[in-house]
Amino acid sequence: MILKQWESVDNTDRGEKILIRKQLLQKISSPYILECYAGYGVIYRECYKDHPCVGLDLKPIDDGRVIISIDNRKFLKSTDLGKYNVFDLDAYGSPWQQWLIILKRRQFKAKESVAIFITDGLDFKMRMSSLPSGLRPYVGLPAGMNIPLLNLHHDFINSLVVSGSVKAAGLEVVHALSAKNPRCNMKYYGLILKKCN
Repeated sequence: MILKQWESVDNTDRGEKILIRKQLLQKISSPYILECYAGYGVIYRECYKDHPCVGLDLKPIDDGRVIISIDNRKFLKSTDLGKYNVFDLDAYGSPWQQWLIILKRRQFKAKESVAIFITDGLDFKMRMSSLPSGLRPYVGLPAGMNIPLLNLHHDFINSLVVSGSVKAAGLEVVHALSAKNPRCNMKYYGLILKKCN
């Protein structure tokens, strides 16, 4: 299957996250992956085992992978991110704080491509009419303002956050894929970013 920019992936086989990663990983020269939510290693085994990869997780994991037991936000804020050109943010909840840290701290070289994969589970928080404070400036929502049925605008809100934060970082999206799980409460994105000319 050939995917077009922002085209939804047929997810009946539940392989939407894997498919997005495999499609876009082919566009990265010499991938070096930082998997910010290492978990049980499903994505690692399916997509990253043949590439240099460092996993981060709060819980200790001893399954042969290179894993650092640390809060990924602390790692992203304190480590030189320049050697990584693939960032995997496969969160159970919201990975947008990590996304913003990467955009702020990762220095892009001219013509360099960097892939970022996102699993966004903000649907539940949005059903409660709430949005993380770090995202509010990109959507134009003042602190403390809650909007009923915010989850109905989940895709639109994510597109505002991505476009606004990428532009603020002096970057551009050159490839983008998206999908959702069958219940439509999890969003999956794959983005390839480059520095603006």
